[in-house]
Amino acid sequence: MRIGKTAAVLAPIVLAGALFFFAIKLGDLGRAMSHIRALPLSVLALALAMAIVYLLLKAWQLHLLLGNLGIRPDWKRLALAFCVGELALTLPFGIFAQNWVLARTGRAHFGETAAATVVMLLVEIFVVLLLLAVVGIRGWPLVRPVAIGAGVGLCLLIVFVLHFEQGARNLCARVSQPFFHKALNGLIDMLAGVRKLSNFHFLGLNVVIAAAYLSALVVAFMVVGEHVGLQRFGFLMAATTYAFALAVVFLTGGLISQIGTVEVLGMGAAQAAWGIPYAEGLTLMLGFRVVWTGAMWLCNLPFVATLWRA
Repeated sequence: MRIGKTAAVLAPIVLAGALFFFAIKLGDLGRAMSHIRALPLSVLALALAMAIVYLLLKAWQLHLLLGNLGIRPDWKRLALAFCVGELALTLPFGIFAQNWVLARTGRAHFGETAAATVVMLLVEIFVVLLLLAVVGIRGWPLVRPVAIGAGVGLCLLIVFVLHFEQGARNLCARVSQPFFHKALNGLIDMLAGVRKLSNFHFLGLNVVIAAAYLSALVVAFMVVGEHVGLQRFGFLMAATTYAFALAVVFLTGGLISQIGTVEVLGMGAAQAAWGIPYAEGLTLMLGFRVVWTGAMWLCNLPFVATLWRA
């Protein structure tokens, strides 16, 4: 059992490392590092400002979702959970780190708060799939119909999952093994929470919020691209390139790490859609990874260090 658990944890990490190494082999690491070191302070400051906008909007979204579930942690617990979640976001299943923190602080069961995280993920998936369905990837004509099909499939899956709640309750009543009984109870809590949040107008508001904070991320991505040698790297180019990478990562539900995966997918999308060579694509993706990760740590780590003991 322990070997299986260890393999489940290590496999995504090894895959991420392999993908990151593959991205470096495709591109020119020396060129990428020289451009990253040459980034002006104004670009770093703008990226930090966009990161703050991104985090404030996303934290507000989490606050709204938890509030609609009847979960109202004080600002310290909410800030700690949210910041830990953002720091762990690039790790396999790191998206659920905020729920673990809320459960550990005694504010709610893991399954209850996981409903808010699942809805946040579903809304983000909807936004990136909508963009890809409308714009597509020029060199990959199948992306648009696949995005449309994935969006329709996602909606049908949500409908099926919401109707699975009663079946999960019936199954839980027949399970006596403590571990599986507890796991099913957590799943039931999550399904009940997702159903409670599945209000059309409320979901519409969350789509707008998600589109806004993802736009802040794209602005930072665009500015970094313009300053690592990509001329006329506009908002639409940045949005479609990053949306494709995010769509693939999001659709795995956090199973694979963003590190390495986003770089390879982004390089491929940039080359297919806009003819950006792999060497420049690596500079773009790696440059943004360094800048955005630095901004995330700069914004979140002080809160974690201050609030963890409190």
